[in-house]
Amino acid sequence: MIRKRIPRRDDGVIYQLVQKELLPFAKQTLPSARISRSLLRKRLSQGVTYVETTAGRVPVGFIALIADRERLSVDMLAVDPRYQGKGIGKRLMLYVERKAQELGLPEVTLWVDEANGRARGFYERLGYTSIYYDPHMRCFLMRKSM
Repeated sequence: MIRKRIPRRDDGVIYQLVQKELLPFAKQTLPSARISRSLLRKRLSQGVTYVETTAGRVPVGFIALIADRERLSVDMLAVDPRYQGKGIGKRLMLYVERKAQELGLPEVTLWVDEANGRARGFYERLGYTSIYYDPHMRCFLMRKSM
């Protein structure tokens, strides 16, 4: 089930997912990269976050979004490794695409680390294309028109 993030209930799991699934790629570009719980809460408060939960309501994946007048941007997406390959990431992305369409936004964008080839392949299979590469961040900007 996909639902909006409940900070007190979900932020601990989200923090662990960021630490285990996202930060290692960021550290390849910036070895000193770190994120505290308070910094993560601040970052999540800039937009809206949805979680995919198990029957026991435990989050197993999340997607953080930031919308402006021109696009819906995926800030972060992570799925617990025990649940990867089960369609959770795809469900979260399709949910976001429906939200973009409901809001009348013409595109969804996201950044993906150069070192995270698996994620790039995942987004490409969903129809996203690389439109820019930032050599300093070592990240690709990807986009899908709605």
